[in-house]
Amino acid sequence: MHVSIRPLVPTSDLELDQYQALGTAIDEDSFGGSQSLTREQLRAAITDSPYWSTRRWVAVVETMEGGESIVGRASVFLPLQENRETIAVGASVHPAFRGRGIATALVEEALIPAIRESGRTLVEAYGEIPADGDPDSEELPVQRLAARLGITRKNLAVCRALPLPLEDSLLDALQAEVDPELGEYRLELWDGEIPEEHLEPYGLLMRQLELDDPDEDVEHEAPDYTPERIRESERRMRERGTVRITAVAVAPDGSFVGNSEVHLHDAPRSTLGWQENTLVMPEHRGHRLGLALKVATHRQLRERAPQLRSLVTWNSHVNPWMISINEKLGYEIRFRELVLQGRPQL
Repeated sequence: MHVSIRPLVPTSDLELDQYQALGTAIDEDSFGGSQSLTREQLRAAITDSPYWSTRRWVAVVETMEGGESIVGRASVFLPLQENRETIAVGASVHPAFRGRGIATALVEEALIPAIRESGRTLVEAYGEIPADGDPDSEELPVQRLAARLGITRKNLAVCRALPLPLEDSLLDALQAEVDPELGEYRLELWDGEIPEEHLEPYGLLMRQLELDDPDEDVEHEAPDYTPERIRESERRMRERGTVRITAVAVAPDGSFVGNSEVHLHDAPRSTLGWQENTLVMPEHRGHRLGLALKVATHRQLRERAPQLRSLVTWNSHVNPWMISINEKLGYEIRFRELVLQGRPQL
């Protein structure tokens, strides 16, 4: 089997269709669901922004009929406003073509040259391992690729997926659990954009989320979520057909002290959604706000996106509080994920 590595051609409709099909196969295998983007939505999703730039490659094999088929992908991600010494890299392969050296070819022919050309010194990547796998085993494919890149494990996360739809009885029971603890706190639910008057306080919540993230030894500079940055993110979400459900916790004094977001693709054939973040400010913890926020967004899902089969989230293995909340809701472990970083001499 001959494999060639080349840059993705986003102007080609045929190429985008194959790229989308590859993503669908990978997501169905990893998460139990997928998102169905139109060509224009996919083009919007892979376009650069004022805050980061990307490069993308594909692994192509010749079919028996004489055509070509995309069976692997690789990308680099370059932050432009913060973490400007970091280059994030990734490679993934169609489940039916794994174990044939395609990921190695993507690393050797695309990622390593791109790292050298970038001039950036901190390399970052993520890699899946089985739920019961030894994260430090040198036999894992991701560890072999990490060794070639000169990066090592800095954190270990767990990917969990929630089978949907949820039973109303479960959400009612969890709501009854949190109600006695809420006191004078209340929740607000937003479907779509952040209201203009709340942009600045919401940006502070988003920054605190990254400052609080229990990421062990990962080197990371938290962004400033300015109103302009939030609006740019919302514009991009609209272009790729993504809808955001947001719940915020409001303290007795009227300040925002917590949030939770769910992102989903608003199309009948899109069956996969993402639990993006949940935060409660440190001084307001102990009132079951994290669970209350998730119950609110998850209850909205049935009405907003009844076609969803799976909602996916990640937690660091050193975050037992959020893991406990997710387990109450019924999230099940899909795999574990290594967070890898290093300053290699390539």
